[in-house]
Amino acid sequence: MELRSVLVTGAGSGLGLAIAQHLARHGFRVIGTVRSATRAEALTREAQEQGLPLRYLPLELTSAADREALAHAMEAQGGLDALVNNAGFGIFGAIEEVPAQAVARQFAVHVCGPLELTRRLLPLLRARRGRVIWIGSLAGRLALPFQAHYSATKAAIAALSDALRIELAPHGVAVTCIEPGDFATGFTQAREVVAPARSPYAREVATCLAAAQTQETGGDDPLRVAQVVARLLNRRHPPARQPVGRLARVMGLLARLLPAWLRERLVARNYGLVLHA
Repeated sequence: MELRSVLVTGAGSGLGLAIAQHLARHGFRVIGTVRSATRAEALTREAQEQGLPLRYLPLELTSAADREALAHAMEAQGGLDALVNNAGFGIFGAIEEVPAQAVARQFAVHVCGPLELTRRLLPLLRARRGRVIWIGSLAGRLALPFQAHYSATKAAIAALSDALRIELAPHGVAVTCIEPGDFATGFTQAREVVAPARSPYAREVATCLAAAQTQETGGDDPLRVAQVVARLLNRRHPPARQPVGRLARVMGLLARLLPAWLRERLVARNYGLVLHA
């Protein structure tokens, strides 16, 4: 397959940065997005200094004007071969305590914004018989305590990806949802933590957050995800779902096969929680 022009959202750090740089080093012409115009200019200069075919454009995913401006930029460059929906952030806190505004923003950035961007870019992708890759998470299969909203958005992404895959198949556009496990990206340190004073969940939130940070610190190299993205872009028939990371396939299988009570206990133990009910 000759897919060469790729747009990667949220490409300023973590998985997105690894994906953008790896693709640029392996024959792809990459456009990365970040929220800040100043940051986009700085990252573009760094890429130029490294001789990479990688440039950055500003994008606030929740802004219709920003999405439209980005689409016009893709049209002006002559089209687009692939879209990698990666941008996101994390909120850590109890369902009872995370405010509604934060929940809405989580869904806007992870689901609604990327969906609207994808819809806007589909004519370009259809013209090139291109690719859409969603960066989901194993959390979309195994809901995580005190990361409910993140888990819910990743489950929504997987469902959208599956449906979009069927709709676009007659038009030659392949769609895949990648489901990474734990990767050393610094994501845990950057996430927003909701921990009100005198919270009844204070001990459990602290325990789970410490466990999540330990797991991420010891996680896989983000380059592994980038390499999978590159392979999928060059496959004629990429899969619907692609788990990535240590034990990712096993955990995905367990999520489907284990009874709910056993799944809950395994997840709780993984985060240092004791279930009494």
